[in-house]
Amino acid sequence: MNKPPQSKETLVPLERVAKFVRQLTHDVRNGLSAIDLQTAFMAEIATDPEVLAEVRKLREMVADSAKMLRSMSQNFQPVTVHPIPWDTATVMEELAKQLQAEFPEEAPTVKLENRFGAEAVQIDLNQTLSAVLAVLCNAFQFRREEAIVRVIGSMQDGQAALEVREPKEALQTETPPEEWSLEPLHSTRPGGYGLGLYRARQILEAQGGALETRFTGSELVTRITLPT
Repeated sequence: MNKPPQSKETLVPLERVAKFVRQLTHDVRNGLSAIDLQTAFMAEIATDPEVLAEVRKLREMVADSAKMLRSMSQNFQPVTVHPIPWDTATVMEELAKQLQAEFPEEAPTVKLENRFGAEAVQIDLNQTLSAVLAVLCNAFQFRREEAIVRVIGSMQDGQAALEVREPKEALQTETPPEEWSLEPLHSTRPGGYGLGLYRARQILEAQGGALETRFTGSELVTRITLPT
C-alpha cells in the first residue's frame, strides 16, 4: 500500500502574519464599534434600571475587547522611533507616572531607584517607556505574590541602564531567560501571546539600545540599555 505523501510545513514570513493580524483586528474592531453603537441606542431607550446596568456592563466588555485588539495590532506595527535628548531625571519621573496610570494596583509594589546623575539619554520617550512597562507587565505575571520589583536607573560602564530586578527562587520555564525576547509568538503563560518582550526588544534596538535578561539564582534581572 502506498503511503500518503507527507505535507510540508508551511513557513509564513512574519511580515505576512503581521499584515493578516492588522487586517483581522481592523475588521473585528469595526464589528465591535457597531455593537457599541447599538448598545448606546439601547441605553437611550431603556427605562428599566436593571437593563441599563446590564447594557453598561456590555459596553465595558466591548471597550475592553477593542482595547485588547488595538494593543495586539500595535505589536505588529513596524517600529518607528524619533529619539531626542531627555535628562534621566525626567525619564524616571515619567516612568513613575505611566506606571501608576497603566498598573495602579501593581504600582505600590514597584520601587523606583534613581541612581543617575545629570546624564541625558537620546531616546523616543513614549516608545521607550512602553518597552519598560512591557518588561514590568511580564514581571507582574510571573512574580511571587506581592514581591517587590525594583527598577534601578544608573550608569554602567558608560551606558545608561534601567535594571528590573525580581526576587525569584526558580524559573517556571526551561527556556533560558536570555532567549525570552528573541522570537515572537512564544509564551509560557496561559493566555499570553508572546509579543510583549519581543516588541520591547525591537523598540530598544531601533534606537541603539538593548534588552538583556539573566537569572542569578535569587533574582531575575532584565537590563535595559539606553543610548546616551
